[in-house]
Amino acid sequence: MLSHHYSYFGAYSFALPFSRGLRFESGLVLGTFLPIVYHIGDQLMLSTFLTGGTMVLGRRPDAQQIAEAITRESVTALWAGSPAMVDVLSANPVRYDPRSLRVLVYGWAALPPGTVAQLKRLCGEELQPMEILGQTEAIACHRFWVDQWRDTFLRTAPEQNYVGLSSPVLAAKIVDEQGHDLTDKPGTPGEVVYRSPVVTAGYYRNEAATKEAFRDGWFHSRDSCRDDADGLRVMLDRYKDIVKTGGENVSSLRVESVLHQHPAVAKAAVVGLPHERWGEAVTAFVVPTDGQTVTEEEVTEFCRSRLAGFETPKRIVVTDALPETVGGKVLKYKIRAEHQTLYHG
Repeated sequence: MLSHHYSYFGAYSFALPFSRGLRFESGLVLGTFLPIVYHIGDQLMLSTFLTGGTMVLGRRPDAQQIAEAITRESVTALWAGSPAMVDVLSANPVRYDPRSLRVLVYGWAALPPGTVAQLKRLCGEELQPMEILGQTEAIACHRFWVDQWRDTFLRTAPEQNYVGLSSPVLAAKIVDEQGHDLTDKPGTPGEVVYRSPVVTAGYYRNEAATKEAFRDGWFHSRDSCRDDADGLRVMLDRYKDIVKTGGENVSSLRVESVLHQHPAVAKAAVVGLPHERWGEAVTAFVVPTDGQTVTEEEVTEFCRSRLAGFETPKRIVVTDALPETVGGKVLKYKIRAEHQTLYHG
């Protein structure tokens, strides 16, 4: 359940970063091609109205349509999901002009430094990429401005998914399984929890779920994070997606970040599947780049040179497509359900 209070506070908190780099906030031209359920109505439209700006809505996350809209409408901020238009802009530098773009908001995983460099070449050094970590229940989000923490970004991305600091209207901390605060224990993984005006009022007609989520007076996100020595937050994984293998916890996001660096891998998803010896086996599903072929042996060796032994996938499954939402997020529960018996003969 989301209140008007939640919507307005959240929209105001986003209006500030969306209008960064503009002379007047009313000059905001905010574009998105994600489905309406990705907070287009309660956050993007409202934050645009609060600045007096303009909203550009696309029908679906099509790279060419995004590039065309940025050029035609002089989009200044893009709620991107992932910057799918980068390759299209690069391949057609005469046809498209993205230099109006000042802010790029993305999530789910860290961008490779090479992608950010390419974006800045296309859009100009004024472009400010910002990764966010949030969820419907707590939309104010953590924010990681690439240029603000450039040395950290260049040193760690994309293998480590830095999400920075929480929004000024979002109180956030990391706790262990007993609810103990881990603020003074940098490097220790735990669950990030929230208090804020921009937090859900609860789950509709589900009092038990609401009480469980708000135990100890904080909203429990089910996101696993850690703080570094400087107090910056690193997203490790969703608890449900952490692979528990041979007594070790493996971040599926970390393994995916390595897989995405392989030049012949277009998409990748990592899940844990039942295994008699390991409990769960780290298993990767990859979609080859158009016109390329990959082998299990080649990708396994690529991972082994960049990951610890227990992180390296036990199997690489090459497939034509991954199950995804309309916004491009991989539905890992479908992969797990379909391949439960992969290691059982």
